[in-house]
Amino acid sequence: MTFALPAAAAARSADPLDGPMQFVLAHGDAGFCPADGSCPEWIVAEGQIVPNTATKFKRLLAKLGDRKPPIVMRSPGGDVTAALELGRLIRKNGLSIAVGGTRARDCGVDDPLCAAGREADGSIRGATYSSDGVCFSACPFAFAGGVRRVASPFTYLGVHQITTTYDEVRVKYRTEYQVVNGRRRVVASREVGRKIVGQHTTTKLSKTMRKKLLAYFKSMGVEPAILDMSMSASPRSIYLIPEIEAAAIHLTTEFASADDLVMAGPCLAGRALSSCLAERWAPTAPAVVAPVLVPPAPSQLTAQPPSNTPNS
Repeated sequence: MTFALPAAAAARSADPLDGPMQFVLAHGDAGFCPADGSCPEWIVAEGQIVPNTATKFKRLLAKLGDRKPPIVMRSPGGDVTAALELGRLIRKNGLSIAVGGTRARDCGVDDPLCAAGREADGSIRGATYSSDGVCFSACPFAFAGGVRRVASPFTYLGVHQITTTYDEVRVKYRTEYQVVNGRRRVVASREVGRKIVGQHTTTKLSKTMRKKLLAYFKSMGVEPAILDMSMSASPRSIYLIPEIEAAAIHLTTEFASADDLVMAGPCLAGRALSSCLAERWAPTAPAVVAPVLVPPAPSQLTAQPPSNTPNS
């Protein structure tokens, strides 16, 4: 079964993600640390995808070096071209991704990444959550870049038609000519003014854009049906992709939550996340202590007289 969600409801679901996407390194709070003390870390990605989103992500990756923490993403969408660039960066760096949010320690529900929860280096310590985690519009395009892609029944993956805006621009040039043998030849030309005189939008995909999107999804291992799903919903609505359909088109690779992805720790490709999770959180068997026989002290030994009772 498929669902359609009114645009207003979609906006409420994504609130308060009104600003540009931010990337923050997060460290697991006490409940996320197994008995061996190896607390996990992950990348928080929350907000709207804008033209410089990939550039901001590159800055964080540079700080991480060879570390490959998973990404927990929550976004109402944004710029399609930027989403594709972000997705390619995620794939290039071999990172896994989950739909979900992060709440820093000492931060409330209304401001889960509050300033009070930031460490001196800008990172946070906290926990992930899945309830009402959203990845809408262009967000699933970036999400497709993950090498392992998970979403739980409590999160939402949704797409709709891509809106392209065209500006009508009037440009003025100053051109210098030279007449040679009666023929005019351009010597120099430079722009002296530019003004937007009109604007129009369309949801019709150009052949070039459609080809570009299909090539992108193919490279990410996602079926082209995701584009048909996108085109089935108007820009003011959202097509919610059911779990079964998300798995069928390979948008998701496993049924799991953001908690599962983070708490499983490093998990090799091809291995089930549930297997890594069970191994990492297996209860530690109590140590077996061999019994030690201690002979009684000499003072506790009592001489017994020989018995004269005959054996029966």
